[in-house]
Order: sequence, then C-alpha cells, then structure tokens
Amino acid sequence: MKRSVFLFWLYSNLTILCIPIVITMLVLFQSQHLLNSEVIRSNKALLNQVKQSLDNQFKDIKRMGLQLSLDPKVIKYVNQTEFNSSQVKIDTLDLITSLRSYAASNGDINDLYVYMKKQHFGVTTSTMNQDDLLFQLLHEPNKGITFKKWSDSMEKIYFGNFLQLAEDDMVYMQSLPIQNADEAPATLVVMLNAERLKAAISNIQLAQAGIVLILDSGNKPMMIAGEPGHVSDLDLAQISSSAEGSFSQKWDKEEVTVSYVSSVENEWKYVSIVPTKIYAAKVSQLRSWIYAGLFLCIFVGGPMSIWLTSRHYMPIRRMVDLVSPKVKSNMQDSKDEFLLLQSFMSENAAFQDTANTTIRKQQDVLRSHFLARLLKGRVESGSALAQSMASFDLRFETNRFAVLLFHIGDYSALFNDNGSRDSESKLQYVYYIVTNITEELLGRKHTVFTTEVDGMIAFLVNIQHEDEAQAKQELIDAAQVAQEVIQGKFYIQLTIGISDIHPTLAGIPHGFDEALEALEYKFVIGPSQIIPFDRIKRPKNELYYPLDMERQLINHIRTGQYEEAMEAVSELIVTNVSDGTLSLQLGKLLMFELIGTILKAIEHLDQGPNELAVEKHALIKQLTQCESFAEIEDEIYKFLKTVCDYVDSKKKSHNTNLKDHVLSYIDEHLADMDLSLTSLSLKFEVNAPYLSRFIKEQSGETFIDYVNKQRVQLAKKLMMDTDDTITDITQKVGFSNSNTFIRVFKRYEGITPGQFRKGDQL
Repeated sequence: MKRSVFLFWLYSNLTILCIPIVITMLVLFQSQHLLNSEVIRSNKALLNQVKQSLDNQFKDIKRMGLQLSLDPKVIKYVNQTEFNSSQVKIDTLDLITSLRSYAASNGDINDLYVYMKKQHFGVTTSTMNQDDLLFQLLHEPNKGITFKKWSDSMEKIYFGNFLQLAEDDMVYMQSLPIQNADEAPATLVVMLNAERLKAAISNIQLAQAGIVLILDSGNKPMMIAGEPGHVSDLDLAQISSSAEGSFSQKWDKEEVTVSYVSSVENEWKYVSIVPTKIYAAKVSQLRSWIYAGLFLCIFVGGPMSIWLTSRHYMPIRRMVDLVSPKVKSNMQDSKDEFLLLQSFMSENAAFQDTANTTIRKQQDVLRSHFLARLLKGRVESGSALAQSMASFDLRFETNRFAVLLFHIGDYSALFNDNGSRDSESKLQYVYYIVTNITEELLGRKHTVFTTEVDGMIAFLVNIQHEDEAQAKQELIDAAQVAQEVIQGKFYIQLTIGISDIHPTLAGIPHGFDEALEALEYKFVIGPSQIIPFDRIKRPKNELYYPLDMERQLINHIRTGQYEEAMEAVSELIVTNVSDGTLSLQLGKLLMFELIGTILKAIEHLDQGPNELAVEKHALIKQLTQCESFAEIEDEIYKFLKTVCDYVDSKKKSHNTNLKDHVLSYIDEHLADMDLSLTSLSLKFEVNAPYLSRFIKEQSGETFIDYVNKQRVQLAKKLMMDTDDTITDITQKVGFSNSNTFIRVFKRYEGITPGQFRKGDQL
C-alpha cells in the first residue's frame, strides 16, 4: 500500500518546523539591525550631550570675552598712546587686577592677556611682558608653533573666534576695542584649559568606549578626547554639511562607527569614533543563542515530526483496513488512500443528504396535499384521520379553527426583465415570501399550517383562546400587516379572504368555503382587499335600475353628452352599493345591464354598418378579462367616452355643412327683399331661434348685421364697377327704398353712398 498520506503529513510537519526556523532567522537579522540602529541612536544622544556641555562652556567664554572687551579699564588702556608715564604703570596694575578677576571666574581658562600690537608687549593676569618673553611663558615652542606664526596671528583682526594655535593650545581671540575692530590696536587672547575640557568629555561613557573629536568648519581636528590613535588616517571627508549623520569605515585595521553632530553656536562638528566590536559582542551573543535554538529545532524537532507523523497515520491505516473490499480494490488505482476515504465518505454523506432531502420534500408535499384535502373535506374521519395527522406531525392544541385564503395578483414589479427566472420559479419565490411573512405574523398568537390550494395560499389557523371577537380582530390585523409589508416592500398584490371561527375539525371545510366565497367577492369591491366573511353574510338582493334612468342614459349617449352620461352611470352604481352589500350575482347583473343600455343607445345612432364595430369588439374582449367590478366600471367609462366623442364629431360635421349652405344661400339672395330669418328656417327646416343662435356662433354676428354688411359690400362693388344710379343699386342689393339703403350704408361705412362714389372717382 502506498503511503502518500504519511509522506504528505511528514512534509507538512517538516514545513511547519521550518516556519520557526525562518522566523528565527528573520528575528536574528532584524534584531541585529535594530541593535545597530539603537547603538547609533545612543551614540548620537551622547554626542549631543557632549555638544550641549561644550557649547555652554564656549558660550560662557564668549560672554566673558565680550564683557572684558567692554570693560572701561580695558578700553581706556588700549586706546592710550603714551606708555612711558607713571600713570600707565598704575593703569597696567589695574588692568592686571581686572584680568585676574575674569580668569578666576571661569575654571575652563588657563590664562588670558591683552597684546598691544604697536608696542609689542602683553599684559597677563600677573605681569606685563615683551612679546618674546610672553611667547616663551605662555606658548611652549615644542607644541609646534613658532614665534613668527604666533606674532602674525596677533596682528590679525578677530571678532570673537576660537582657534587652535598648536596642539592642545586652543584660544579665544577678540580684537580690541570691539567698537573699532578693523583698526584695533590690541588683541584679547583667552587661553582655554584643554585638559579640563578633555576630562569633562572623558567622563561621558561615549568617550570611554572610543574617542571624541572636535572639528572646525573645515573638518580639521581642534580637540581630541580619548585614545587618539592615528586620527590622521580617518576619512573625515565623509562628514557632510548635514546637521548629523553616521557611517562605518576601517580604522587601525578594525571596523569603527563614526557619528557626528553639528554645533550651531560655532560651526564646529562633534565626532565620536566607537569600535564596532564593542556593541557587536552583544549581537554575537544573540546570534549564538539563536543558532543553538536552530540546532535544537532541526535535530530534535525533525525526529519528533517523523514520530508524530507515523503515530497520526495509524488511524488512517486502520480505517482503510476496515472499509469494504470494493474500496480496497479501488485502492489499486489510487495514489492517495486518504483522498479515497474522503471521497468515499463524502459520497456517502451526499447520498444520505440527498435521501434526507428527498424524503423531507416528499413529506412536505404529502403534508401539503393532506392539508389541502382537509380544507376541502376530503379526508377520512375517526382514527384514520388521527393517524394521518400524527404521521404528518399535525398537532392542534384547541378545537377552534379559521381559514385565510391569499389570492396572488400582479407581482411583475418584483422581478426585472432580464429573463433569468422562468415563470414557475418566480411564482414559487412569491409563495415563499408570502408564506414566511404571514406565518410569522399569525404564529405570534396562534398555531398556523400552510398549503397551496388551486393556485391560492391557504392558512389553517388553530385559534389559541376562546374570545371569538378578539381572535377575529387578531386575524384581520395580522392580514393587514402582512398585506402592507408584502405589497409595500415586495410589490406583490394580495386579496385576502377570512372565514369565521369554527369549533371542530368538521368545521374546517366550512371555513375554507367561507374564505373562498369571501375571496370571490373581490369582483364587486376590487382586488387588493381584505374581505372577512362577516362582510358578505347578508348581501343586498335588490337591483335599482329604473326605466326612466335607462332612457335618460340613452339620450345622453345619443346627444354625445359624456359628462352627463358618466354621471348617470355613477349614480346608478352608487345607489346600488351605498345602502347595503351588493351580492356578487347582482353586481354582475348591474354591469351587464349597463353594457346592454350602452349598446342599445349605439343601435339608435345614425351610423354606417362598420362604424364603432371595432370599439364594440374591443369592449367585449376587455370585459372578458376584467377581474373586478371596478375594472368593468373603468371599461364602461372608456367606451362611453369613445361613443360620445363619435357622436360629438358627427354633430360638428353636420354643423359645418349647415353653415356653408346657409351662408352661401344668403350671399346668392342678397337682392331678395324678402330674405329673412323665417324664410331661411323654412328653407333649411331648422327652428328660427336655433338658426339665429347658429349664425351668431358661426359668423360672430347677428343675422341682420351679417346680411346688411354683405349688401353694403355688394353696393360698394356696384358703385365702383358700374354707372348705375343709387336707386338702381338700392334695388339690386335688396333694400326697399333709398333712404333705408343710405342709412344702413352710412352706419357701416361712416359716409353716404354719394360721398363714397365721389371719393372713388377722385
């Protein structure tokens, strides 16, 4: 048997063993890096401490030098020109006393003196000496400075500078007087105590581990604290102009770490040089411990991994020995016995899950089918019913039952139109939503069982308390909440029928019939309603539809009066439903009567054989698809609008023809003196008052005004085109005498006919 699982687990354990090894190596490298960084940071901190200490000391020396430069005795002494008088000797003694007091106030000073350039002598804290003797006493020639170099340095101009005249010979120099430094006759020289400064630096741990340098602005050493070694071998060029930094290099055949910080006070740099081996010893010790841990991991953890892998593999081998011969035969073609066992167990588990799911689905289907038969009263009674209920886990805590029927309406808004679901799956999804929400609401106070019956969802509710009125109200409230949630959030239209409460199992079918009857009443009151059976127990069985109202409706339709016709239909409907519950049969009868009246009115219209035929067929088609009284009412109003618009268009067409005939007749008979409204009404067989209103509506003028204006226009044309007399024209335009013609002409034209003819001739 192949041991692929054993090898896999062994490799896995060894891989896990490698994880701490890799982590340990990473920790080693990271620790070394962090330790180096921490040492460098510590060196910089100590170096900043050195810088701060020395900067404060040098600042005190500068302050003392400035005070001395401004001392009145010093200024008076350096500004005098005669040095042979007795007073000069007294002034010299005063100056020595002042210098001695200044030197005593600062322990970092060895001595100080004022050098007179032109006189070539200097006044110290104890005496006055010539320049050569002063040089011999205060500046040892063996330190590498000559008298010439010293003398030249005394002649230069200084503005408070620190200088290194020779090795370990650091001085502070200031030209006097300070107010006229460019032509200063004297130079103040303060000699620093280099040994004391070095001792102060050496007390800091950094100088004890290595050396500390003070470099001037040109990176030249001014002071060295610690074992100097061959400082000249250091590559100080790597020290940049930045404020601080660090780097490593070889010095005296060993690795050193060089750190530096800059002083803002005097543009110096403080440099520390520490051998790397001082702090690398800690890193080496850490590395040794880590290597020891790695050794233990490999040479102890490795054998432990092999032993534990072998121990863990034993259950797998026993499981393979216990499986059926069929599985063992399949092992011949398998490279991994664990995967084979896993596949075998997964297949068995999947088969078991499938079987359980199938059984559960079948149980649910059978249970739902049993509930449907129970609602319709098609189940056995007695012990057979009790056994069936026990097998389907139907337990009723009380003997009080009610039935709710949910009719699913439009739910297209719940789904988009991408076609990802078929109609069956959409409907099942809708059933799932309605069932879960309603069961949760009804189940808060009662026991609920759900099934599907004839495309509707039925809820058999086992009422838990005896107050019938309260129980009915709870059912109605739960139905209202369910309808609000389902229609408001899921856009599923619901109509709900609720039965009365029945006291025994035998009453369940009666409850179902009541809920179904209540649900059918949606035809009268419309969809998306909650209809308790109490609402339709005593329906109205009388239909109000008098003959005079039918005739009135027909007349409104024949005359095209849509508003009046719609008001008549609305009055009939309101009268029938306002004083009681209209039964389903009477509701349908009322609709059919209204439709019959409208079709009867159409038959009396003067229309061709094909006019309104399409509309009538469309009406009949729409009525067959209506599901409620309200939908039929809407279709009746739409058809009424179509018919009345048709009648109105016919009336408008007739009025247009009448207008053309009447006006043409008037224009052709203007010369007829007997032309009158009566003669026109007789001619066109129209009532004279109606004809008068008609001419006013069509022309905007009364009959008399229209006829007179047309006669005046004809008279003007005759006067311009002919030489007929006014009397002849009067007769040709239908006036009985000239006076009447002249009066009418002047009324409409503002002048007489004679004046018009004269004006036309001009």
